[in-house]
Amino acid sequence: MENKYVKEARYWKYAAWTMPFVALAVLIGEIILGHKQEQAITSMIIIATFVTTSVFWWWWSLNKIVYMIKKSDQVLDDFVEVKKQLQEIKENVVNRQRAEPSID
Repeated sequence: MENKYVKEARYWKYAAWTMPFVALAVLIGEIILGHKQEQAITSMIIIATFVTTSVFWWWWSLNKIVYMIKKSDQVLDDFVEVKKQLQEIKENVVNRQRAEPSID
């Protein structure tokens, strides 16, 4: 099963690859067809879309970085707890071995 965040990152990757080419194709198509009036409107729409997408991606990536930091802190806390529990088990085993009489 694929992670939700991996899927989201893949979608961003696809958008980063396709959006500039689509925008370029639309602008070149308008130049070839000779639509001077629509070029300015299309250019403004493309710029607004790119700026909006960039800001949203920036927010998304910061959100994921904070999530990763929180998860790494949680993993570190879990490792510390496991280490403490292993130390307690070791002490219990050593104490038990000292308490048991040896059979000769």
